[in-house]
Amino acid sequence: MLERTANRILAVGGHPFRICCKHPNEQHRNHNTEELQQQQQGLHHSTRRNDNKEEEEERETSAIGCCKTDSPMYSRCWPFLFLFSAITDFPLPLPSDKKPGQHRDWGWMPVLVVLSITAFLYYGYLDQVCLTLIHLGAHVQATIYLVPLHLWLILLLTSYARVVMKEPGTPRKAMMVMMERTDMILQTKPPYKSILPQRWCETCQWWKPDRAHHCRVCDTCVLRMDHHCPWVNGCVGFANYRYFIQFICYTSGIAAWVFTTSLAAFIMGNGLATYHGIVIAIIILSGLIMTSIGIFACSHLWLLTLNRTTIENIQYRSWASKNKIKSTSPPSMFTSSGKCIFNQGTRTNWIEMMGDRCLYWFLPLSVKLNCNGYEFNYNENVYREYGTLPSE
Repeated sequence: MLERTANRILAVGGHPFRICCKHPNEQHRNHNTEELQQQQQGLHHSTRRNDNKEEEEERETSAIGCCKTDSPMYSRCWPFLFLFSAITDFPLPLPSDKKPGQHRDWGWMPVLVVLSITAFLYYGYLDQVCLTLIHLGAHVQATIYLVPLHLWLILLLTSYARVVMKEPGTPRKAMMVMMERTDMILQTKPPYKSILPQRWCETCQWWKPDRAHHCRVCDTCVLRMDHHCPWVNGCVGFANYRYFIQFICYTSGIAAWVFTTSLAAFIMGNGLATYHGIVIAIIILSGLIMTSIGIFACSHLWLLTLNRTTIENIQYRSWASKNKIKSTSPPSMFTSSGKCIFNQGTRTNWIEMMGDRCLYWFLPLSVKLNCNGYEFNYNENVYREYGTLPSE
């Protein structure tokens, strides 16, 4: 039951009326480009086949389309359309005068919506619930309500600022230092160890490490890309995934606290005879956030214990459903039996992304992780079943 619910929540952009179109660079792709002229012919063809397979998998998981329209009215209304797309998760094409990645021009609107909702709940809870309790003489109860609220609020805002401001990580920036330390030639092979088949992004003109994907909205490759989230004005990837997990957990926690305490105070205070009607709006809104974000947080915690991203989970579900009807090859990180090569056990999976210091699991502070975003540890038992050797 939990897995079915999680799969529904994690189906990013999984609408039946999806209007995504192919990326402009994919419509007339030329397989004889000159970027790998110094590469051996066999490696060139092998990499290109892997790219095609990966692009087909990524095309199925696209959340927001990049098709363009020439309508001037559409371009002028784009800020409101983008906000609609963010709220409903319904993919909409970009205007003709914008390129993929320019969504950030108006991408702060969903962030302002999140901050506005937070401010409304905080002011309403403080003014209509806690101050009312103080006027009634329930000082101890009001203190009990306020102290955890402000502790949670500080953690929530800090984690949200970190996930919005911190880049998820891109292969080009991450590997520049490594290439400076080595004499590797880019056209020969990537400067990292790859467990999965090597892939080349023809849009970024760069090698894609394991678990990296090209975001068609941000127009760049993202390390360990989980999904593109309009609410944080960018992608959730390797570098900010930990803060994203903390943010949604803090959000569901503070919403549950506001909901339960407001409801308890409203019932014990004889309802509208004591409290203003805005308290009802606070109870309803916090209850909706608690339910929706709570289920979403549980789904991501479940994926974290499996060491599986949202994109990888969608690819696995798509393959599993097709494999029931007709035998097909699994996604690149899964074996034919459905095992993920990166799943090393619940504890190891958790430590890989959240760190090995328990205190930092609950604090939105920087911590050194056991992986670097372009080279990942793997399960040795599944690795033997996988049947390939990592390329040095």
